[in-house]
Amino acid sequence: MKSIILGILFFLSTSIYASSSMRRCTLLPVTDSVGGAIAFKVFETIENHLKKSNWCSYVSNAGLINIFSRYRESLPVYLKKKEVLKTVSEKLKVGSIILVTLKNEINGIEAEINVFADNGEDVYFSEKSYLESNEIEIINQTIRAWLDMYSKMIPYDAKILGVLGDQITMDVGKGYPMTIGQGLVVKRLQNIKRHPLLKKVVDWDSTILAEGKIFNISDNQALASLHSYRGEKRVLPGDWVRLIQPESDVIVELPKNKKSLDDQPGTLGVLSVALFGSRSTLNTTVPSDSIRMGGNLYGLNFRLEGWVTREYFGAVEVERGVGSLKKVSGDPDKSKISANTSTVKVTGGYKYLPIGFFYGPQIDFYTGYVRYNYDLDSSPLDGFGKNTISGIVLGTAANVPLSREFRFFAHAEFIPFPSFTEIDALYGTATGVTSMELELGIKYQYLPRISLDGSVETLSNRARFSGNYKEVSYKDDRIKLGLSFNF
Repeated sequence: MKSIILGILFFLSTSIYASSSMRRCTLLPVTDSVGGAIAFKVFETIENHLKKSNWCSYVSNAGLINIFSRYRESLPVYLKKKEVLKTVSEKLKVGSIILVTLKNEINGIEAEINVFADNGEDVYFSEKSYLESNEIEIINQTIRAWLDMYSKMIPYDAKILGVLGDQITMDVGKGYPMTIGQGLVVKRLQNIKRHPLLKKVVDWDSTILAEGKIFNISDNQALASLHSYRGEKRVLPGDWVRLIQPESDVIVELPKNKKSLDDQPGTLGVLSVALFGSRSTLNTTVPSDSIRMGGNLYGLNFRLEGWVTREYFGAVEVERGVGSLKKVSGDPDKSKISANTSTVKVTGGYKYLPIGFFYGPQIDFYTGYVRYNYDLDSSPLDGFGKNTISGIVLGTAANVPLSREFRFFAHAEFIPFPSFTEIDALYGTATGVTSMELELGIKYQYLPRISLDGSVETLSNRARFSGNYKEVSYKDDRIKLGLSFNF
């Protein structure tokens, strides 16, 4: 009787593979740069691996081999064409099109894998690595590890094939880990978020429609009954099924005035620590001379940023630098002085997410208070001493992914109405003060929660006066190297 019900549900599916399941896959011909000597053996091993896997119902592309053979000389280019990939998907009814490319180098081989969607354009998964060996087994181990990573990224366990009342049938891989009586959640895809540059799918937005339990399992299909619904939307063929693991997957009911868990960033903030080296310049205009001093400062920078929500954040930054400055021009009373600098910033602002994905591009708009302290060896004749430039700061920052591992970041800020204060009472009241800062850098994702940061930064502070002491200005051109820890 159960097999009859399964058959009826399968027959009643309006569009079983309208959007092919990512758990139906095929492996395209593997290519290399040595006439297929390595590629054929790799293809054979990986295809056998996929046939035995339980996450993917493998579909052989043997019927298309004759077509592929016509393009033997340009096959690597041909296999990446959108039209070709879309045709493969339509012919084989697959949603994961796996392409492995091998490129022989002098002391090894470059291996690359791309998993394309059924539209032939979106990239679900992409990895590339240089292997210091061309041994078949090492290549195969690398590709199998990548396929295992991809299988864990698929956002559902099965897709619904048919619906009959409160009963559904769904496609599953042969031997996929599920048990009779196991709970499940039915979801519907709302939106796919793509990387703005790489066409890579980075996130899926979905909503929960219903809950149910499995009551029958066959080789490639399973039958379940739905016992509760979350809204008025009907469950349809093509909807997602996510299995509930008793100890981990728990459905959490949230009050209507709260955001869903998917709306929350995965972490609470980031702590950045950096060492910097600075080429620093000091200019003063005193009654008898115009003096320029220059030298190197070295220091440490700490920045703590906390995310109140995914859109709003607060940050505290503290910095200290030490070094010495020597005469560059003019005739100073002191031709060499020690210099100590420090900075304190307290800011907060709004984080704009252009594609809605928290780890996609980010643009920050912020304001707060900043104080730059300069402590120089006192020399009244030269205009050297202790003074401060501070005020309300306005700034903007951008953080954009360039690839899986690298992100570009930049920030620019200024104090629109800065104030100048001093201890030595040399300059008096300032008639004009300016303060600007600019930073450009790269982040490398060394570990999931640790990035290596490198940047160049320019800081310029200047104050002008109407008395005998006309001007004091500071400029720092820095190189910063550090780490950021997500927590």
